[in-house]
Amino acid sequence: MTDRPADSVNGAFELEWDNTTVPLEAVERALYSLADRLTGSISAEARSWRLTVHARTARADATELGHLLRQAVNDHTLRVRIAEKTDPVRNLVFALAFSKSGLVNGSVE
Repeated sequence: MTDRPADSVNGAFELEWDNTTVPLEAVERALYSLADRLTGSISAEARSWRLTVHARTARADATELGHLLRQAVNDHTLRVRIAEKTDPVRNLVFALAFSKSGLVNGSVE
């Protein structure tokens, strides 16, 4: 991941993540989770996701927002990975639960 300094005119800054280690969904979720403090746009580069970030207020600290965004991307990356690994088990649990609920009876009416 790389950082680019804040633009002195509009306060925008850029963060970049390697797209082989960080899923796009994690960057999107992180951006959404901080939507009350910042907005941004994601672009796909050759081997990275580049995020251009804009603070919602003029007095926002770009360094602090960068830290929050990096933390959120790390958090959501782990969540996406855990979900991918546990999907088969979760689907099996749901299938078993619904098979015993009477909602699914195996016949079409």
